[in-house]
Amino acid sequence: MGIDGVDPLRRDKISRAQALFGEGLARSRAGRFAEAREYYERGLKLFPGQPDAVFLLGETHFELGNAAEGERLVRRAIAANPRADNYRRAFATRLFKAGRLDEARAFFEDAARLNPSEPANLSGLASVLEGVGRFADAIAVWLRLLERAPASLEALARLSRLFVAENRVPEAFAMIERWMNVASNASDASAYALRAELYESVGNATAALADYADAAARAPDDASTHAKYALALAKAGDDDAALAHFDASVRLEPRNALLHFNRGVAYARAGVRDQAVSAYETALGLLTLSTDLPLASNTMLNLANLYSDLDRCDEARALYTRILAAEPKNAAALFNLGMLDLAAGHKKDAVKTLERALAADPDGESAGLVAAHLLFQKMHLCEWDGLEDLTRRVIHAVENDTADVPPFITLSIPGTTPCLQRRCAANHSARLKKPGMSVFSETRRCAAPRERLRVGYLSSYFKAHAMPWLTVETLEAHDRARFEIFALSYGVDDASPMRTRVVNAVEHFVELAGLPDRDAVARIAALELDAIVDWNGYTEGNCSRWLQYRLAPRQISWIGYPGTLDAPWVEFLIADVHVAPPENDSLFSERVVRLPGCYLPNCRARECAPVPTRAEEGLPEGALVLCSFNQTVKITPEMFALWIGLLGEFPETVLWLWASNRWAEASLRRVAEAAGLVPSRVVFAESRPQAEHLARLPLADLALDTFPCNGHTTSSDALWAGVPVVTLEGEAFASRVAGSLLHAAGLPELVAPDTAAYRAIVRRFCRDQGFRDGVSNKARALRETSDLFDSAKFARKLEACFEEICLGEG
Repeated sequence: MGIDGVDPLRRDKISRAQALFGEGLARSRAGRFAEAREYYERGLKLFPGQPDAVFLLGETHFELGNAAEGERLVRRAIAANPRADNYRRAFATRLFKAGRLDEARAFFEDAARLNPSEPANLSGLASVLEGVGRFADAIAVWLRLLERAPASLEALARLSRLFVAENRVPEAFAMIERWMNVASNASDASAYALRAELYESVGNATAALADYADAAARAPDDASTHAKYALALAKAGDDDAALAHFDASVRLEPRNALLHFNRGVAYARAGVRDQAVSAYETALGLLTLSTDLPLASNTMLNLANLYSDLDRCDEARALYTRILAAEPKNAAALFNLGMLDLAAGHKKDAVKTLERALAADPDGESAGLVAAHLLFQKMHLCEWDGLEDLTRRVIHAVENDTADVPPFITLSIPGTTPCLQRRCAANHSARLKKPGMSVFSETRRCAAPRERLRVGYLSSYFKAHAMPWLTVETLEAHDRARFEIFALSYGVDDASPMRTRVVNAVEHFVELAGLPDRDAVARIAALELDAIVDWNGYTEGNCSRWLQYRLAPRQISWIGYPGTLDAPWVEFLIADVHVAPPENDSLFSERVVRLPGCYLPNCRARECAPVPTRAEEGLPEGALVLCSFNQTVKITPEMFALWIGLLGEFPETVLWLWASNRWAEASLRRVAEAAGLVPSRVVFAESRPQAEHLARLPLADLALDTFPCNGHTTSSDALWAGVPVVTLEGEAFASRVAGSLLHAAGLPELVAPDTAAYRAIVRRFCRDQGFRDGVSNKARALRETSDLFDSAKFARKLEACFEEICLGEG
């Protein structure tokens, strides 16, 4: 034996083993694990059970994919050297990566107990505690680490994020500040980005934007930072800056589908639809339904909706079909497919698809919106089964603001009220509102003294449409010495004579159709109008949202929407004392400016074809013809039952209705026949050009108005043709329009306050020849004698309103 008491032969073996272990370690560090394994195994034959070598061999097996053997060897090493905290820490890390979190936590706890001063033991334990959802315990461990290593960026960053996640706001701000100070004056952009998110959570958008800007400046090559900044800019209404940062994010990570998707959302929101389509198409090309279903589905849905808006209907339908093949109960896809069917005129298919959409998610966020459109379409088709349940759903959605129900739908649903209509408009306005800078302040006065007031009419209706049929003479009659008139058109150019007439009726016809919102808004603002008049309001396809940018010092709602918009950017509503009596001012958010007489203009000179015979229209000679040419959506079951009851009382009467669609015609015929009426008692008139329609109207004896939404143009047309109208008026604006027309026409006796009075007026008309002759003679004289059809007088009254609004006080 040697002087050191060790057998020289054994000492030689140990020395050779250690050399082999060193060779193995060198190869492990070089990533040559198969060779390393051979060296460890050869060394262990010379020096069996050496704990470090057993541990390293176990780690090598893990790297070679032999997890079971690796675990066996590492456990053996731990048993041989139970004080080695590094063995436990390394094994805990392996368990953590394998998802064996509870076992990992136990080994990290042992490692931390054995060597509490080693930061890696504490950081590993804290990470596992986070992984198992024990956030409070994780925070405590990170704080222990921070006591031992105050400059640990890992601890500072993780604590900052945990405090944010746990909504411990003051501690989060303080910890982020420490993180920034340690990170070389916040060279780590992540601290700024996290603080920006924290500012967003507490509603400080200005501070959030400043921090996002700093984060983006410090990490110009980080796509995620640009994307977060872009989202914040979009929320703040700065679309141009948001789009620039979305563009930067996809340049940096062109294969990131989520970034392309968010970029598409931003471009769509800004109204730049071609760019939005391109972004969604790129995102979709990077995704597959099988592995990225939620994002792929949302991308296809948004892209299909854009295709639909751009009249690329076949492409939209194909995408909806792809979504539904993977997700047959995707309520959003079903809803939008139903709306596409509607646009294509497939009304019956649309109703079936909307029913499927509601059944797929009857209590979801979109249920109220689906129910509203389903209700509206069933009313169009006069399919009244299930109407009560749908109406309850829609009212609930409006009252609880769970869906963006289109306000125009609430005008005609059974049981509607002015309060419901105002609440619906307010809900919709709140959703339209974008943060951002207005073109004009709300208090800015008009640019007087000018020689002329500049007034712009904003509408999609400058074409062959009911609106110009009523208003074109007023446009032509404006006093050019006092008013400079603009038509701000965002509708389709139908190349009709009426389009040409409107173009000639105004001094400036401004074409806005197809422009992105930002471009349209800029173009209108550049006109420096004194007042802008919204002719559409919340009717289908409107652009009333543009007015939130305050495109003129005075913004006015008139004629298009019979009710309040409840939008803070529209201050005035032009009405009259009948549709909006002073005692109803609380029903409107706007200041009501009342025209003398009726607020609704009418043209005296209209193109009219030769009058046909009753036989040519399928009407019996000698019968009393009661007509209603209102859209079928306005015909409620209650009103139709009232009409059918009157037909039953008076066998000499027939009911003449507009055949707006074949399904409604069939439904109404079934109801009439079930009430015992022979088919010939209900006659349906096909759609005709306006001149032919006006020509046939005098064949009717009495027009029956609808409720709760009156006929507007329909009632005006009847009175122009000399046909008296009986109306039932309620409290809401939309239910008082025909009453306003009749009061202005000198026929107040035809305005009924309730259904009993409505029935009594029609009965008297049918029974009392003197009454019938009296109201009919008055009606026939209206066109030539009544101020109701004097457009020049109406223009003067309207201009006085504009002067009051623009030049008056307040």
